[in-house]
Amino acid sequence: MATLRDIRRRITSVKNTRQITSAMRMVSAAKLNRAQLAVRRAQPYADHLMAAVRNLSYGLTGEDHPFFTVAENGKTLVLLFTSDRGLCGGFNSNLNKFLLRHLADEARFPRAELIVIGRVGNDYFKRRGVSIGEAVVQARDVEKAQKIRAVCGDMPERFLTGEVGRVYLAYNRFVNPMRQDPTLVQLLPTTAPPERRGSAYESRETLFEPSRAQVLREMLPRYLENQLFQALLNTDAGEHGARMVAMEGATKNAGKMIDSLTLQYNRARQAGITKELIEIVNGAQSL
Repeated sequence: MATLRDIRRRITSVKNTRQITSAMRMVSAAKLNRAQLAVRRAQPYADHLMAAVRNLSYGLTGEDHPFFTVAENGKTLVLLFTSDRGLCGGFNSNLNKFLLRHLADEARFPRAELIVIGRVGNDYFKRRGVSIGEAVVQARDVEKAQKIRAVCGDMPERFLTGEVGRVYLAYNRFVNPMRQDPTLVQLLPTTAPPERRGSAYESRETLFEPSRAQVLREMLPRYLENQLFQALLNTDAGEHGARMVAMEGATKNAGKMIDSLTLQYNRARQAGITKELIEIVNGAQSL
């Protein structure tokens, strides 16, 4: 049975833990506000760029543009965005398990190779023997941005030469602090929008100089880079939101544990006092 000293030490330890989790919650809440603002500001540009790429892709096929063709003998490249730190609930584990289930489908993901942004994802897939081409861990935002630009610079060329047949993007899409959805997006080959009879596409006549395919070829690298930056912003916001929620729950649980330990301490103390009184009374009666 725990002594009064043991219970007091445990109460002190839990109180110290509660102070840490409360401070981490407040820090994450402050960072979350900035991250949410960055996501909201970047979203309109991303939406318009996606709409422009889809409009340019309308009516094009693999014969018109190489980015619509799959290199059958090429490997599958997956760009994974996770956080560098833990203590954020299931933010990283949900995404890692989600991607691992997809990678098990070798027909869809032949010869999969990962480019990982974030320490947690790198450690998770390294332990499971998944091929990791490059990893950016414990890096500043500037270093991550440089890596994204380098990947976007090499990716189209690797795809056109047939080294890479498919390119996917895996990240947590930020919805709100309570919800981050694991998302897997196919970046290459680009999927053209379906034919829509009677739509504005059919009646609109647009002249391109240079050709539509050439304009699309120049725009696609910018589109791919923007998709990766969107994933980086969503990952940053999702990490802070998940950590804020996790630390808030930990703070509440620590408070409940302190109340329970305090009650246990008072009961043990009262039992000790009662025992001493009984011993005194028995001693007096024996005299």
